[in-house]
Amino acid sequence: MGGGVFDSVWDDEQSEFESERKIAAQSLTKLENAFFNSGYKYGIDASKTDHMQDGFDQGIELGIQRGKEIGVVLGALVAQREIRRKLHLPEENIDSLVMRLRAIKHTAAIHQDFVKNAETVDETKQPTEAAISLIREAQETLARLDLQCR
Repeated sequence: MGGGVFDSVWDDEQSEFESERKIAAQSLTKLENAFFNSGYKYGIDASKTDHMQDGFDQGIELGIQRGKEIGVVLGALVAQREIRRKLHLPEENIDSLVMRLRAIKHTAAIHQDFVKNAETVDETKQPTEAAISLIREAQETLARLDLQCR
């Protein structure tokens, strides 16, 4: 026969040594493919795990930070509102700010674009930029109300 890799291992014209060599070559090729595939899959899985953990760590840190900012501002606004009601002072836009802060979704507060461009303020802004803008507006209102009380 021709001596190609796909020749029959049972070919009578081949020597016993030649047959064993062909079987070994086929087995080696199968093992190489199996190890390559296993290594590739392991690498992909390891990479996904590393990157997912990094993303989770960054997200949880950012979520805690953003949630604390929103909570502090929201608590201060509600306290200001109640104080102003008891003292019969004008509440300005406190109710509106409280409602808008409570309506912020968690995904808007920690969206990836938050890191990119937090200074931009316009009507076409991303959800995170809107959340940051709203927090700033609330902080400015609190500062103004605090100055009015002094």
